[in-house]
Amino acid sequence: VVVWGHIADGNAHINIITPGKYEKDDVLSKHIETTVYDAVLERRGSISAEHGLGQSKNEYLGQIKEKSVLDVMSGMKAL
Repeated sequence: VVVWGHIADGNAHINIITPGKYEKDDVLSKHIETTVYDAVLERRGSISAEHGLGQSKNEYLGQIKEKSVLDVMSGMKAL
């Protein structure tokens, strides 16, 4: 796991690299992402920052945003 970014202001970006492989290891990635995201959420942190959530974190939206906020976001996206 490679962590980079601007961690001084609380933003860390993780990349998962499997030595000797160039393709993504979905099983390993899912395990690491779930472990990291759960740890961040337990500490009341956020798994998104200035870059937004992206497609890979959509399943976590319900854990980091209240339903009323999600409804507003969906409404805005529908415009």
